[in-house]
Amino acid sequence: MCSDSVAATSALSDSARLLFVTPGKLGDGLISLVIAHNLVRAGYSVTVRGDVVNALAEWLPTYATGPTLQHEEYAEVAREFDLCIIDSQAPNLQKGETDLRPQLARSSAFFSLAHYENSLDGLFDPTALSPNLRSLEKLVPRRGLVRDQRNRSSHMVEHALKFCEREMHVRDATSDIGLRIPPRIQQEPHASPKVVISPTSGKEKKNWLSQRFISLAAQLTERGVECVFAVAPEESAEWRLKLNGGFALAATDSVADLAELLAGASVVVSNDSGTAHLASAIGIQVVCIISSWDSSYGWRPGWAASELIRPLLPVRAIPGLWPHFVGVSRVFDAVMRRIEREKSDKN
Repeated sequence: MCSDSVAATSALSDSARLLFVTPGKLGDGLISLVIAHNLVRAGYSVTVRGDVVNALAEWLPTYATGPTLQHEEYAEVAREFDLCIIDSQAPNLQKGETDLRPQLARSSAFFSLAHYENSLDGLFDPTALSPNLRSLEKLVPRRGLVRDQRNRSSHMVEHALKFCEREMHVRDATSDIGLRIPPRIQQEPHASPKVVISPTSGKEKKNWLSQRFISLAAQLTERGVECVFAVAPEESAEWRLKLNGGFALAATDSVADLAELLAGASVVVSNDSGTAHLASAIGIQVVCIISSWDSSYGWRPGWAASELIRPLLPVRAIPGLWPHFVGVSRVFDAVMRRIEREKSDKN
């Protein structure tokens, strides 16, 4: 690594104030924190803006946080920091026919996990930095796309880690995002295994069949496993009807409520969703049901141990077909393996 790489601490980094703006989705926001936390580890003072991170402020003690920036706030807030590092897909950068990104890119660093406008590369003007902070130019990516298309076997957490090293010259980067279970939350030993089931996601086409999630819960309950369902607040009424009192539906009115629920689980079962990433970041094993046939699926959970359950055949291109190629028994077996692994790890 070159000698001008970002050191663990320095007088420069101690005095430099960075604004980090995350993408809007739960999973993407958590993955982007790999970048933010490596900058914290390098000694920078980092403020993170985004509703997901702000909701998890108690879980992320190494950052100052704030809500999602509104369109009219970007230019004003940016002036409060020595350098802004912004996801190009962050909310409210575009409004109507106005796109703030080209102008902001002259004084801010842009990145994106997988969907990036290459036209933003090379726009940064080093003279926008204070003369005594010109070394911050090292943090401005030459290429802002985090995902390295040459490495298709890595998951996105690994891509973010390598991006820190490749494009921001951070030494000894780690996948840690600084997420810590608050001391007030007691992780009591399980009298019986507890499985949290998250049967929805941000896109209907990514969801396994509702009835199969319920059948899975019934089979697990017969084996003495406690099952709790968790959905977004706006989905609660629908899922109360589906569960018909047969299983508990947790009150998860916020991301923080969801995190607290997941922290008490032995295993989390989910679709390809932000819940899977949050559970993994907390350190909980995940059984993740995905529509892709690819065993190296890049968006798989990237922190705690996870197991992907894929369709038996590559039928993703046919709308609505893939969930029928994932049987309940395969998911059940995966959950039981993870429960046994948890028991083994504790012994």
